[in-house]
Amino acid sequence: MNNFSRFIGIDIHKKLASFATVDKEKNLLGQGTFLMAELAAWAKKNLTQEDAVVIEATGNSYYVYDLLIPYAGEVQIANPLAMHDRTRYRRKTDKADARNLAEQLAMGNVLPVWVPPKEARAWRETVSHRKGLSEDITAIKNRMRSLLYRYGISYDSKEILSDKALGFVQASDMPRGSKRAFQSYLGISAKIMEEIALIDRELAKQSLVDPRCLNLMTMPGVKPQAAIIVTSAIGDISRFPNPKQLASYAGLVPSVQQSGEGIHYGSITKQGSSLLRWIMVEAAHAAAATPGPLQDFFYRLYRRNQSYNKSIIALASKMLRIIWHMLTYGVPYRHPRLSSLNLKFRSVIRTAFGRCPRLAGKQLAMAVLDLVPGASLGHSSSFPNFALDVIHR
Repeated sequence: MNNFSRFIGIDIHKKLASFATVDKEKNLLGQGTFLMAELAAWAKKNLTQEDAVVIEATGNSYYVYDLLIPYAGEVQIANPLAMHDRTRYRRKTDKADARNLAEQLAMGNVLPVWVPPKEARAWRETVSHRKGLSEDITAIKNRMRSLLYRYGISYDSKEILSDKALGFVQASDMPRGSKRAFQSYLGISAKIMEEIALIDRELAKQSLVDPRCLNLMTMPGVKPQAAIIVTSAIGDISRFPNPKQLASYAGLVPSVQQSGEGIHYGSITKQGSSLLRWIMVEAAHAAAATPGPLQDFFYRLYRRNQSYNKSIIALASKMLRIIWHMLTYGVPYRHPRLSSLNLKFRSVIRTAFGRCPRLAGKQLAMAVLDLVPGASLGHSSSFPNFALDVIHR
C-alpha cells in the first residue's frame, strides 16, 4: 500500500457517485461528484497506476471494480460492516463517506472482500436466478390456492399446477373471470418451469465436468445446484485456514456475547454469504432424510433440544465443515452409499443429456470414489464424453 501516492474512496449509488482523494498523510487532495453513467470517462481521466481505490460492497460493486481495475494501480471492495466509523463526522454525507473510505485505505484499515472470478460470478447469477424462479412458482401456487379459498373451494391434491387441477376448477361454480385467472397462473407457471428445466440442465452439465462438484455430490443432500453454489461461493478453499472460518463466512456460527466471566451464545450470525447459507440449509434438510452418519447426527441433536430448526442449522454447519476437508484435500465424502450415489448420478446424467446409459451412474460413482480407476462410460459413441477427465484420472 505504501507504493501508492494517492488513495481514493468512491461512495457509489444508483445514479451518482462521490469521491475523495487523500495522500499518505490523509491530507485531502480533492473531492467531488460525478454521474455513474460517466464512470468510465472519469476513471480514464483521473486515475493512474499510482492510485489505490476503494469502494464499498454493494449491488453493482463488481461492475465498478471491473471498470476501474484497468486504470488504477489497485482496487479494493471494502466490507461495509467494517467501515461504519462515523465518530469523526457529525453529519453523514456521501462526500464524508468517500473521504472516510479514502483515509481508511491510506491507513491500511480496509477489510477487503474477495472478488470472485467472472466465471464464478456468472454461476452465482445463474443459481440466484433459479432460486428466484422457484420462489415465483411458490408465489403463484399460493395465489391459486387463495383464489380457490375465496370461493370456498377446497382442492386436496398437493399438485395444483396440473391439468387435473384446471379441469377441477373449470367444472366448479367459480366465476368465469376467476377461472380465467387460474388458467393464466397455470400458463405462467408452465413457462417458468420450462426455464427452470433449462437451468437445471446447464447446472447438471457443469457439475459433471468439475471434479470439485463431483466430489461434493458424494455427500448426502448435495445435488448439482448445491455443488455449484458451494464452489462458486467459496472459490479458493485456501482462503479459509480452518473449517470454522468457512462456517463463519456462511454465517452458520453462533453469535457470542462476553462480559467478564459471563459468556452467552445466541443465534447464528447470518453474516456472510446468504446464498451459501441458504443452500447449506436446503442440503441439510435432504441429508436429515437420508440414512447415514449425518442423519444420526441430526436426530441426536433433535432428541437433545427438541428443536427441528436448530438441529437443521447445526447439521448445515457440520456439513460445511466437512466440505472444507473435502475441498482442501480433494477427497469425496467419507461415508458414501454406492447405491444412493448410483441413483443420484443417474438422475444428474439424465437431467444433463435427457437419457442415461444403463451403467453410467454406477461407473461414474465408482470412478469418483476411485474404486475403478480408468472406468469408461462409453456404451454409445454418440453419448457425450462429459466426464472423461474425471473417469480417466
